[in-house]
Amino acid sequence: MKTRIIFAAVGIPVLLLIIFATPSWGTLAMCAALCAVASYELMHAVGDEQWELLPAMPVLAAAMCGALGTDDLDIAPIWLLIGVFAAVLYGFVTAIVTHGKEKQLGFATLAAGILSATLIAAGFASLALLRDIVPALAIAPMVGAFMSDTGAYFAGRAFGKHKLCPAVSPNKTVEGCVGGFIGSIVGMIVYHLIVKATISLDLGWVMIIVLGIVGSLLGQIGDLSFSVIKREYGIKDYGAIFPGHGGVLDRFDSVLFVSPAYYLIITAILA
Repeated sequence: MKTRIIFAAVGIPVLLLIIFATPSWGTLAMCAALCAVASYELMHAVGDEQWELLPAMPVLAAAMCGALGTDDLDIAPIWLLIGVFAAVLYGFVTAIVTHGKEKQLGFATLAAGILSATLIAAGFASLALLRDIVPALAIAPMVGAFMSDTGAYFAGRAFGKHKLCPAVSPNKTVEGCVGGFIGSIVGMIVYHLIVKATISLDLGWVMIIVLGIVGSLLGQIGDLSFSVIKREYGIKDYGAIFPGHGGVLDRFDSVLFVSPAYYLIITAILA
């Protein structure tokens, strides 16, 4: 716990500095880098050293994140389709070439690579897109997801009796799930008060409550989704890049599901 707190005390200011004090490309570069690491983590988790057969996949994932996460390049949908197709083609050609050899590419690793260039890329890209609207909006998905985690943890410790998904995450409880919704809503209310007072950004109370509910719902689904993978392959953490927190996927699994939803909701309302 001490290591987690120390790293958070250092990491959070650095994150805020990148989002608020650098140009938009700074946030996009950070998201692309996290996407590349997450791609490696996922392929390594399900295929161990098989990820070495797809060394370019983290690069493709980062490129997809960069393409999805910027409006400045005016990238046409056809090029995004080409990017997805390139990742799929690259993976399957590798599987064909290596099949039957001593070291062959398994479907799990192939699927993990393609997932990293699509879902994971879109999740991180959404943070960059929110930052392009207003820098403070890039913080919203993390507030919704992380405050849900915090609320679920403390509610589960204090009141947890009924298991939520014991086969997937033995420590999660129904009471913790409810606490997650409360934590996310409270977190978004505090976020709303701060951004309204400091930069006059007013999303409205209805929107804030909706974002709090969606943040907890999708955050918990995202957390459980990546926990399923860990349980199936018998790993504790995806990596160790963040001391006390694990890997990129351990820290941002819930955010990857929340950020696209927040971007779609916020842009729909602001349009």
